[in-house]
Amino acid sequence: MKNKSWFLDAGIAVLGLLFILFPEFWIRLVVILLGLGAIAYGIYNLKFTRSLIDNYIYDNVIMIKSIASIVIGAFALIFPMAIGGAMWSAMIYILAIYLLLSAITGFYAASLLKDSNIDRKRYFLENLVLVAAAVILFLIGPNQLAKGIIRFAGVALILFGGFMIFLNINSSKNGAIDVEVKEQVESEADKE
Repeated sequence: MKNKSWFLDAGIAVLGLLFILFPEFWIRLVVILLGLGAIAYGIYNLKFTRSLIDNYIYDNVIMIKSIASIVIGAFALIFPMAIGGAMWSAMIYILAIYLLLSAITGFYAASLLKDSNIDRKRYFLENLVLVAAAVILFLIGPNQLAKGIIRFAGVALILFGGFMIFLNINSSKNGAIDVEVKEQVESEADKE
């Protein structure tokens, strides 16, 4: 068990090093993951959220929000890979604007659930997360700031991985001492 923990901790430190060495890759990965997430979110809304209540306005709001999610998600996957260059940075802003608009329509859709017996807290929290994600994307939008944040995260991962390895080394030393003491106490008890 301890060896697996050491490998995991070393893996975290190596991941932090990769964050520092290749920040552009991680920015691109975030755009791709957000694109995939937007597609999944749109499909989920079409399949499950749209049918919560029988209301024409609610149905249209969720349908428009879902289709926009799928289209923006597809753009986030296709355009940066096809065009490259500045499209990665532009896509971050497009995704941030999409998240804000999605949250606004989500708050409106949740307000339409007011007269139903459906708990709306989940939907309000979901939209707050969308707003928070949009704010984060606006903050990391400028390329140098994004690289700085990713490199900072890399340093944090290296420090965390190194700290966990240090703790494992110390706990294994203490564990070995405890085992020796326990074995010695058990052998003395067997002699009596």
